Amino acid sequence: MNTQIVAVLISEGTKLVGQWFRNRPIRIETVQKTTEQVSTLELSEEKATEVATGCVPCAIGHLGTGSGVLNEAVRFAKTDGMSSNEVIDRVGMCLDELNAMERIDLRPEMINNLPEWEKELADEVLIASRSIRHSLEALETAKSLEEAAGTMQTLRTHIWREWIKRKMKNLTPEEKNKIQQRVVEKLDELESDEEEE
Repeated sequence: MNTQIVAVLISEGTKLVGQWFRNRPIRIETVQKTTEQVSTLELSEEKATEVATGCVPCAIGHLGTGSGVLNEAVRFAKTDGMSSNEVIDRVGMCLDELNAMERIDLRPEMINNLPEWEKELADEVLIASRSIRHSLEALETAKSLEEAAGTMQTLRTHIWREWIKRKMKNLTPEEKNKIQQRVVEKLDELESDEEEE
């Protein structure tokens, strides 16, 4: 298959997934109190379920941020030593990311209504995150810090790739049609660009 076509398919698929997240409906409920009406935005149970579908992508974000700060911590550890404030602070930031991910984005109520394939990824992230967090809490050497950073980056890459592959595999017929339409439009654009050249 032509590499341009593959690139277009990947690009358009990624755009569609991003657009889907941005365009999820939010239900606004109106609450009445005695004679005055107070409008409030509330996340309904329906929306909470939809938000839950975003917990693995949020976890990927936490893993990416944690990985980045650990990479910087490794760099400082090699030049300034493990007792450097830069190393200590960055390891602390990574721990904060992991804690937020485990206790907020991947809490049971957020993963209960996920499709089975996404639950599997969420569980895999939780188990690996706990292991990384414990290794960071017991850090003693620059080598152990470097190993933790490598493990974190490998986990982020793996989960991101698996999430995208499984998401694409589990697209609804409507989502597949939208992607096909966008691909055809993009191919038409490429074809007309080639004709102009």
